[in-house]
Amino acid sequence: MFVQLIKTILPLIFIVFFGVIGYRAIEGWSVFDSLYMTVISLTTVGFGETHPLSLGGKAFTMLLIITGVGSFAYIIRNISLQFLQPFFGIAIKERKMEQMLKKMKDHYIICGYGRIGRDVALNLLSEEIPIVVVDKSNNEELEVKNTKLLVVYGDASHEETLIKAGIKSARGLVSAVTSEAENVFITMTARDLNPGLFIISRFEDNATKKKLLRAGANKVVNPYQIGSEKISHIILKPTISKILDFAHQRGQFALNIDELEIKHNNPLVGKSVRQCRIRDDHNIIIIAIEKMDGQIITNPGPDYTFEVDDRVVMIANVPELNALFEKYQTSR
Repeated sequence: MFVQLIKTILPLIFIVFFGVIGYRAIEGWSVFDSLYMTVISLTTVGFGETHPLSLGGKAFTMLLIITGVGSFAYIIRNISLQFLQPFFGIAIKERKMEQMLKKMKDHYIICGYGRIGRDVALNLLSEEIPIVVVDKSNNEELEVKNTKLLVVYGDASHEETLIKAGIKSARGLVSAVTSEAENVFITMTARDLNPGLFIISRFEDNATKKKLLRAGANKVVNPYQIGSEKISHIILKPTISKILDFAHQRGQFALNIDELEIKHNNPLVGKSVRQCRIRDDHNIIIIAIEKMDGQIITNPGPDYTFEVDDRVVMIANVPELNALFEKYQTSR
């Protein structure tokens, strides 16, 4: 920017220098008087002549005005843009962001773009799930590396911030800020603004866990506890740990754990596990089914009949799961 500014100013300096030299040579004025006459001529202020002009001085003044005023105005415009463009750019970007936020629907709001919030956001983006990130301060990584992210800067515990992030039309919210008190306030505010919102909150202290659940969180997660349990499983049950890791790998032929939500128009409704032949035709194992009321049925038998709003948890290779999803629903 500095180099560009110098390049813009140089022509202006040349025009002023040309005017000063001209008046000095033709009229014999002092440097200051010549500079003054040049400036009022170029700016078309019209304060009057410093001294009476000779015929040559009048001709030079006309030449300076004809050739210099347009150039002077153009240069001043460019200089102004050099200083104002960043502000215009921010305003345009914010306006575009607001327009996109107004169109958001069934998205997830990620509060806090720290280590956990960032990983959650990137994982959801990789699955093409729409998200909005709410963060208190301008984050260089948010600005540069993740241009697909919609970002709202502000305190997520404030109603106006969450409303701006589209909480009333959101599908869920993840509160992943580092302050446990803020997570409680965010959860309370979010639940008040959208009673049907699915809320996941981060906690570290067990006392905070109870507060988050009372505040309206559907799920609470302790990242440190998850990490310690993972390490323990690797030590105590290494084979199970390997299988679970394999089930979370990505790739065409990787083993994967996925879930199928059964809607009203799903052909599985009213049919039993045996009738659907999911195991026989797709080589898919049904691990569990979550009912609409939250009841979990593990390892359902062949006579289990699927109902609306069942969530079927399955394990299989990716191509087999994809084939099942294409058959029984349009998208995940």
